[in-house]
Order: sequence, then C-alpha cells, then structure tokens
Amino acid sequence: MLSLLLALIIAFPKENQSLPYLEECYLIGAVEPGTETIVVQGKNVSVHDSGAFATMISLVEGTNTVEVAGSNLVFKVAKKPAPPKPLLPGAETPKPKVYEKLEYAASTPKPHPSGRAPSEITVVLDAGHGGKDPGSFSPHNLLEKDANLRMAKAVKKELEALGFKVFMTREDDSFVELYDRPKLAHEKNADLFVSIHHNAPPPNKNPLEFRYTAVYAWNEIGEKLAKAINSSMMEVLDGEVKNNGVPHANYAVTRNPEIPSCLIEVDFITSPESELSCWDRNRRALLSKAIADGILAWKDQL
Repeated sequence: MLSLLLALIIAFPKENQSLPYLEECYLIGAVEPGTETIVVQGKNVSVHDSGAFATMISLVEGTNTVEVAGSNLVFKVAKKPAPPKPLLPGAETPKPKVYEKLEYAASTPKPHPSGRAPSEITVVLDAGHGGKDPGSFSPHNLLEKDANLRMAKAVKKELEALGFKVFMTREDDSFVELYDRPKLAHEKNADLFVSIHHNAPPPNKNPLEFRYTAVYAWNEIGEKLAKAINSSMMEVLDGEVKNNGVPHANYAVTRNPEIPSCLIEVDFITSPESELSCWDRNRRALLSKAIADGILAWKDQL
C-alpha cells in the first residue's frame, strides 16, 4: 500500500480545488502500473494497464473529502444556485446571445486559393491554451496545452514539407489572449486558420463514455475547410475513434467570414485509452499528415 500511495496521481479534481455546484463529477488519476483495482468512495474501480483510472464520484455542497486508494482528497463545491425568478407579467423573455463575427474581419470571404502553389498560401496554426491556461488534464496529468502544441508543431512540419508558409500563434508554453489568435491570421494575410485542441467532457459526465474526433466550423467557408480535414482524418483513423463530423460552433477562433477557419478536436484526453493516443508519436505523425493532406485537398477544391 505504501508504494501505491506514493505513486497516486490525481489529475482532476485537484487538491483544494473549487468546483461549481455539482451532485457528481468525474475523478481521473493514475497509480502504479500493474494495479488492477483501487477503492474510490468505498467502491472498486478498475485500473488500466497504464495505471490510469477514471470514475464518477458523488459530491455535496461545501468541503468534500473523498477517499482514493486509502488517501484523502479534499476540495470544495459551491452552493446550489437559487432557481431563476419567474418573469413578471408583461416582462420580455431574455433573448439568446447573438454571436457576431470578429470585429476586424471583412464581411466577404477571400478568394479560394485553388490553382495557387502551396508556397503562395499562408496557414496560421493555433495550439490551443498555453501558459497560465492549461486546458484539460489526462489521468497522468498530461496537460492539454502541451498535447496541442506537440500536434500543432507536427502539423506545421507536414505543411512546410508540402511547401506551405506556416505561422503559429505560439511555439512554446506561452499564453496568448483568445482574440489575438485569429487576429494573427489577419496580420499575416493568411489564407486559412486552424486551431488545434484535445477534448474533455463536462465535469459531471463520465469520461469513459466520451471519445470522438470532430472539426468545428461557423460558416460555409470554414465548413468547407473543416470537411476536407475531417475526411482525411477519418480515412487514416479508419473507425478507431468515433467521428462526430463537422458541427457548427460559435467559437472566437471560428467566427470569421473572411478567412476560412476551423477548430480540430483531435481526440479526448481524459480517458485512459485516449490519453495513450495523445502520447503515441506514431499516431501523432499519422494524424498530423492527415490534417496537412486535408488542407492540401481543400486548396485544390474548385
């Protein structure tokens, strides 16, 4: 038991972390490889061959002390919010938020670059999160910001091998403001913008039930780019991971009517199996080439 306790990692929720009001949330972490089960809140939880585990835990308002493999994890949960007050007679129903285009983007799309050589086309790649913003966590505490950067650098290498001009919003563990990321595409007069991420479920959803790839877009020009990339990723993954296609997304990095823009969720990072895929260099090479090939296929569309 001593070696198990010394090797115990809790990736989420962290010790002394403050969470919003939840009646349950996922707990992910890792123990010594070779451990078959651990006890969490009095229940046996299966452990992956890598030592990673994921399970759901029950929560209460205030301080929570959760037993994990004989050790106690302490964190806080906010009070349950009061229900919204009923509307007074004659009051207007609140209108849903309207997501508008980036203020510095033109209202008409740039000409599609078909017929141009890759050397005449500029790509801006965005490695999501970074610096003080870690993004999500894997069971062994691999940070999403690091997984994003590794993938973005691999995509850059593949694109440059094809002849494209490539700029990145960050090339190290630095923090870049959200709206400064797509703005770089305008500063570089880019022909397309691609943001790279790894996904995680909401805190109250079981990470063992969430794993898929998807490429998100906001408008027609972004969707055309997203479909080409998604199709290329689907081909190389060949059913290994569920594909959720090209969903509509009101993201700051996609709301661009001028420059085709999309956001790739390469995989989830929160389950033991998906964590392994994020570490796999061969899989990263395969997917980075697929993304680059998808961009090349998009370029040649009429």
